[in-house]
Amino acid sequence: MKNTINLLGWIGVIFTILALILTLLTTYQFTYVKYFSDYYTLQWSIFTTMIIWAINMIVSRTSFKNVIYPLTCVLIACVTMFFMYMKVY
Repeated sequence: MKNTINLLGWIGVIFTILALILTLLTTYQFTYVKYFSDYYTLQWSIFTTMIIWAINMIVSRTSFKNVIYPLTCVLIACVTMFFMYMKVY
């Protein structure tokens, strides 16, 4: 299970990096990609990646002191959802 969550986390990171690059290329009008014309796809990828990494850190933590890192990931995911809810994309 740890390996699966870890693999999903890295797949999320790769997809988020690709979404960032494609969003920047589309925003600055170097190329046009339909789903990357606004920040909506990028925000969803950041949200899912942060949730997966929070789960990964909770599953693989060794002590109680490491609780701040998953909480930071969840906080970033919640802030991203707030911006999506406020339609900032």
